[in-house]
Formats: sequence, structure tokens, C-alpha cells
Amino acid sequence: MAQLRPSILYALLVLGGVLASTGLIYGIFYDSEKFDGNRYQHSYQQFSQALLTDKQKQAITLLQSKGVEWAHFRFIEAIKNDDTALVMAFIDAGMPLNSNSILLEIALGSSKNKKAMLVLLNRHYQLDFNALYRLPGYVSVFDRQLANISTAYIQQQKIKFRELMITYKKSHGAWEEKLANKKQQMLSVCKNDACRGGRINDVRRMFEASKPIEPVANYITKERAYVSLFTIAAWQKDSSLIKFIQQQGGELIANKLFLTDAKLIYFTIDKEGHALIVEKSSIEEE
Repeated sequence: MAQLRPSILYALLVLGGVLASTGLIYGIFYDSEKFDGNRYQHSYQQFSQALLTDKQKQAITLLQSKGVEWAHFRFIEAIKNDDTALVMAFIDAGMPLNSNSILLEIALGSSKNKKAMLVLLNRHYQLDFNALYRLPGYVSVFDRQLANISTAYIQQQKIKFRELMITYKKSHGAWEEKLANKKQQMLSVCKNDACRGGRINDVRRMFEASKPIEPVANYITKERAYVSLFTIAAWQKDSSLIKFIQQQGGELIANKLFLTDAKLIYFTIDKEGHALIVEKSSIEEE
């Protein structure tokens, strides 16, 4: 019987181990009853033993006919896609709305039916029109408005920095003059280089603690912002949406603008889009 070379035998053993490991991983993570092409096939199982109304049955039939699984993220997708039929089907079938941030996404969207979608959701869920929402980092459309709000404060900080630099330069000049005078005084009694070197080092140590510290300029810009739906509608000049939010009890509440120097600015935006600074504070005070 022919014998295999050790190298070939080793390669076959390694290949066998890889195949066995792959099969084991596949068996652990693949459940043919749940997944088929990364889609959850039995998401409607919870309804199989439930007593459903005719409206629920029709809604579930519609969702299944569209190949949409029963999942909250699919509900959110339908809202984002402005698919009123699917949204209504999810609602009729009893899907809860567990994402308050979807209101922000609707407001930021370009759909011409955003008001209609908010009306639909508000009819079936208790929406909060007085909440603040964090603007995502990728949203830059309101950067100009936010920059205008922080401009006055940033300008004040620049003026303060210039004043600090003027004070620093004066005090540093006076400190250098005192240092030079002290060096001359100490060196006047020296007769050799060793003495002079030692005295100079002594003077430097004596004056080090009193050396003025140069101020450092802060680069101040927006860190993050929390705004209301009313503010977004006002910036977008969407009078119809503004009116709807007001009808739902939406009020003129203070938004929050956090800057990179740990400053927090509270501001309001009226229906014309005009800003009013309410208060400034440091984040540590919050």
C-alpha cells in the first residue's frame, strides 16, 4: 500500500479541519427555519394563535403579499420611504412606534407629505412635539443658522483672548526685566565662569515659579445641537408644518447648542426663523 508523504498528509488534515470548522459554524449560526437570504421568514408566527380582527387580518395579508416581515425596523423603513399603505398596514396590525427620533427624520426629510405622515402617526400614537432632538453629525443644512447663534459669543472670546495676550506680554516683559536685573546682581560678585554658571541657574530656579503663563487660544466651533421640530420647521420656512405643530401643542422651547469649549447656549427660534439667545452656561453647571 502506497504511503502518503508527510507534507501531503498534513495538508489533507488541515483541509479536513477547515471544512469541519466551517460546517460547525454554519450549523451553529444558520437556522433554516428562521433565515432565508437574511430575511426573517416566520416573523408572523406570533399571530398564528391570536384572535385577530378583520382589519388585522387584512393588514397582515397586505404586508405578507409585499414580502415585508413583521419587524419594527421595517415599520420605520416604510415611514422613511413615505409608503403610507405599508405604514397604515403596520398600524392596523398593531405595531407599536418605539422610535421617537423618527419624527426628526421625517422633519429633516425632503418629502412633500411630511405633514400628512405626522398627522397619521399622531392619530395612532402619542407624539411629543415639545421634545428636543440631537441633530445628526451629517446634517449640515443648518450650519449657517447655528454659526450665527454662536458668532457673538465666539467673537467675545476672541476679544478676551486678545486682552489676555496684551496683559501677558506686559507681565512677561516685566518678568524678563526683573530676571535680567537679578542676574546682573548675582553675577557682579562672581570671579569665574563656574560661579557665573551656578548663579545663573539659581536665578532661573528662583524666577521659574513667577513666570507668566501664556494664554492659549481656543478653537471654538459647534460640537452638537439639540433642536425642536418647531425650530426645524421654522428654519425650513415650512409654514404648514409650523401650524400643525402649534395645533398639537408645540411651543417655543429653548434649543441647546454645545460648543467645543464646554459652553452651552440656549436659544429659541420663532416662526419667522429669528433666533434669540436665552442663556449661556458652562456644561459643568448643567
